[in-house]
Amino acid sequence: MSKRLTELLLLIGFLVLAVLLYRSTAAWPAMVQGSTAMYVRFLGVGLGLLCLYELGVFIRTRHNENETEGPDGREKLAIAASPLRFWGLLGLLAVYAATFDRLGFYLSSAIFLPLAMLLLGARKPLTIILTTAGILLFVYLVFARLLEVPLPGGGLF
Repeated sequence: MSKRLTELLLLIGFLVLAVLLYRSTAAWPAMVQGSTAMYVRFLGVGLGLLCLYELGVFIRTRHNENETEGPDGREKLAIAASPLRFWGLLGLLAVYAATFDRLGFYLSSAIFLPLAMLLLGARKPLTIILTTAGILLFVYLVFARLLEVPLPGGGLF
């Protein structure tokens, strides 16, 4: 599958998602039609307009000869510049999400963030530690204290 075909299929998929998102609000209860439904409709319309704009840009652009082409003259589809980092991060995200129930948000995040930073190329231990601590402190202060959002606590402790 060429890159242009993949882009076109993704655009059409997001456009369909925007229409379905907008139409889904019609079946919502009357009490949320003026608030939540309007917000979701706005998201659907916004996503749809952005997709239509991008589709217009897609149609107007010509094939760029400077990009890598396959043997049949079509542009190759590359998921990422570094497939090992891409698939590693995707696997790490799956493990991170799976550990919420057992370890809880904070412990899972304290393990995930440094590993993700190492996988993405960070090498300074002090930077990794301070970034992890800063993110966890920010999340705790904003979500747990200020907004009082309950984050997964974990069953291990």
